[in-house]
Amino acid sequence: MLAVLLSAAGARADGPASPAAPSVPSAPPPDAAIERMERRDAHEAAAEAVDRARRWIEAGEPGKALAVLHEAMRAARAAGGVDTTGVRFMAAQALLKMGRPHEAAEILAQLAEEHPAIDRVRLDYAASLFAIGRDEDAEAVFREVWGQEDLPPAVRRNVERFLQQIRARRDLQIDLDIGLWWDDNVNNAPERETVEVPVFGGLEFTVGERPVRAWVARTGAGLRWRRPITGSGRTSLETRASVARNTARNASVYNRTWANASIGPRMRYAVEVAGRRRPGTARADVGVERRWRGGEPYAVSLWGGLGLEQTVTGTWRLGLFTRYWRTRHDEGSKDRDPPGRRHGLYLTRRAGPGDLTAGGAFSRETPARRDLRWTSREAWLGYAVGIGRDVRLSVRVHGAETSFGGVHPLFGKRRRDRSRGASLTISDRSITWRGYLPELTLDWTRTRSNIPLYERQGRTLRIGLRRLF
Repeated sequence: MLAVLLSAAGARADGPASPAAPSVPSAPPPDAAIERMERRDAHEAAAEAVDRARRWIEAGEPGKALAVLHEAMRAARAAGGVDTTGVRFMAAQALLKMGRPHEAAEILAQLAEEHPAIDRVRLDYAASLFAIGRDEDAEAVFREVWGQEDLPPAVRRNVERFLQQIRARRDLQIDLDIGLWWDDNVNNAPERETVEVPVFGGLEFTVGERPVRAWVARTGAGLRWRRPITGSGRTSLETRASVARNTARNASVYNRTWANASIGPRMRYAVEVAGRRRPGTARADVGVERRWRGGEPYAVSLWGGLGLEQTVTGTWRLGLFTRYWRTRHDEGSKDRDPPGRRHGLYLTRRAGPGDLTAGGAFSRETPARRDLRWTSREAWLGYAVGIGRDVRLSVRVHGAETSFGGVHPLFGKRRRDRSRGASLTISDRSITWRGYLPELTLDWTRTRSNIPLYERQGRTLRIGLRRLF
């Protein structure tokens, strides 16, 4: 952080005494000279008070720092003509540390008006406005400073973090969903060209479908609207809606489109855990999703879900979630339309410089056709870490085992799949574009099955844009 320092006005100069000079009474200095000396002493005292106050703040004693600054202000006013910029600025810092942002904002507003060219003053003024909930005013100041071409990179990153927090607190948010990736199996085709079909005496059966490779562009938008429903603001109603389309170049039959809408309450609370009050959040949602394949309607799903995340200690968080759905397909018999459910939990812990997350889930779909029923157990492990000030890296590995309920009519046995996958996402905040952060993701998945027809492998290279502010 940049420091606002007071410069000493003048310096002491004591000349050597002349031994030959006669001893005569010296005339008293004129009144103007006395005033200059008093102002100089008051100026030096103010500078010393600023330095002492800074040390008290760094030691975690902002109250003592404020007392020192009050005395300096009193002396400066008595002397007159003393620059009190540094004293007032440091008093604002002490007030912010003491949890009195309204008072700090009043001081910083005056300083920002007096010194509009000092970025540190304007930024601290914006931070105080953010602290008292005046987000629109804070954003205006932050964006004005952020637009300066010569702003140091470290300062720019801090301003962007504030803008990101301001955006997160808005009741209405609109995001773009934009991405581009290379998919070497956009049609989710099996790896095998032929398989043996036991029901036909083990004859070779030509699958007739090979993986299609294509560039896929994702375009879409999402909306989130949140409205408090209690006076404290701890409980709110949240509505979400989104639409997205995956367009496969030169393979339009594999285009995919989704439209979603959901609504539900959010509640923030605190409970006693191990002798300390720990924060938590709870949520509930009901929603609908419509899907298209190749431009044709495919299926619609109705769903409802619950979620809970609780801080357990200073470094541990526990999350639980459950979801139920019912899907209706546009084509085919009704015995293919499944109800389903998914339950899971996860633990997140601060580990070194990053966050480590481990979780698991149990899922099941139960359509009328027994051979289409399935049960899945999955687990995942992820680690997200910041490297330096700007680079963010996240790694995730996952695995699942899926068992089907009935005997397959062609292969004469129950199908069992085992899937594995890994992904790596990297981003660099120093290359944000108009508040959007480019992200690069590498993804690999592989499915092994006791029925070779269902073996799959997929690799994608994805470039996306995530809006920060």
